[in-house]
Amino acid sequence: MTISVVIPAYNEEELLPKTLASLSQLDRKPDEIIVVDASSTDKTAEMARNAGAVVVTVPKKTIGFSRQQGLLKATGDIVATTDADAILPHDWLNRIEHALITPGVIGYFGGFRVFDGPPVYKFFINSIQPLWNVFLFTVFRMPMATGQNMAFYRKLALEVGGFPENFRMAEDIEIARRMMTKGKIVFTQKEFVSASGRRGFEKGLILRVFKVFFLYFLFRKADTIGFPDVRK
Repeated sequence: MTISVVIPAYNEEELLPKTLASLSQLDRKPDEIIVVDASSTDKTAEMARNAGAVVVTVPKKTIGFSRQQGLLKATGDIVATTDADAILPHDWLNRIEHALITPGVIGYFGGFRVFDGPPVYKFFINSIQPLWNVFLFTVFRMPMATGQNMAFYRKLALEVGGFPENFRMAEDIEIARRMMTKGKIVFTQKEFVSASGRRGFEKGLILRVFKVFFLYFLFRKADTIGFPDVRK
């Protein structure tokens, strides 16, 4: 079983090296690392290549587009995705591999915690969000997946259409929902990765997320509202 790790990135020269360093320290090393560079104007691509990653340069479009290009480029039996500001625990791929060798399981969707950001935002993400996500999945079978911590069988993901390329947000939730049509998924909030909480400083974050989820849950659309570029 081979595993490709896909990381979308745009102007992430500051945090991407830490993500790649954490990947190099995993107990189970990835067989392939793909950084999807959305035409960065800094040294993101150079740093990724220096760390041994395959760099795929794409136009700067949506997060759904970037994740899909990484999926299309990947060659592993399993594709795991994370973000360019994430720090992976040493057993990250061990967890994923253990979940996906279980008969009938085709996808793994874990959680995330933030290691910085405004105190209120940190409290919500680290303490409230996991409970809320478990409730939504248990009661409504809605997998509130996060792109920082997910994996699935590549061929099955392609069969369901992969990531929606026009989605500016919620592309991770949508691919989890699509994968559920193919078999059993593991959805856990007890196994997580750490990521930057810098988005907690964005103005209008709560309203933006509310609007996106409203459109997604009612119409399965997330193509009109997205996150602004945040690099600090």
